[in-house]
Amino acid sequence: MKKGVFLFLTAILLVLGLFLVSRFHRQPKEPYLVINHHQVLVEIADSPGKITQGLSGRESLAEDGGMLFLFSQPGNYPFWMKEMKFNLDFVFIKDQTVVDLVENVPFPQPGESPQTVIAKEEFDKVLEVNQGKVEEIGIKVGSQVEMFL
Repeated sequence: MKKGVFLFLTAILLVLGLFLVSRFHRQPKEPYLVINHHQVLVEIADSPGKITQGLSGRESLAEDGGMLFLFSQPGNYPFWMKEMKFNLDFVFIKDQTVVDLVENVPFPQPGESPQTVIAKEEFDKVLEVNQGKVEEIGIKVGSQVEMFL
C-alpha cells in the first residue's frame, strides 16, 4: 500500500515538474523570427520615426539579433546606410517569403556618401542583420520566415 502511494505521488510530481518546465522554458517573450531553423531576436521598426532611425548611430547589433521593418503596404522602399557604424545584410520579405537579399553592405567611411539599398522585388518587411549572417544561416530567395511578433 505504501509503495503504491509513493509511486502515485512520484508520478504526480513528475507530471507537475514537466508542466512547470514547459511553462517557464518557452520561447523568448521578445519578438523573434525563424529562418532555416535559426532564431533571430528582432527589434521592430513599424512607425515612420522608427523606420527612419533604423540602426543609425548604433555601435553594434547583437550577434543573434536584427531589426525588422514592417510596412503597411507592399512596395520597394529604399534603405540607406546613413550614420551606420557597422556593415549589414538585408533580407527583403513579402508575406512570409524571402524575395530578395543584399549582402555585405558597408557603412560609409568619413567623407563618403551613404550607400542606398534597393530590392529587386516588392516587399512588406525587411530584416537587417549583421554582415555575414545571411550566409551563416543559409538564407536564400524563397526561404520561408516564421514570425513570432
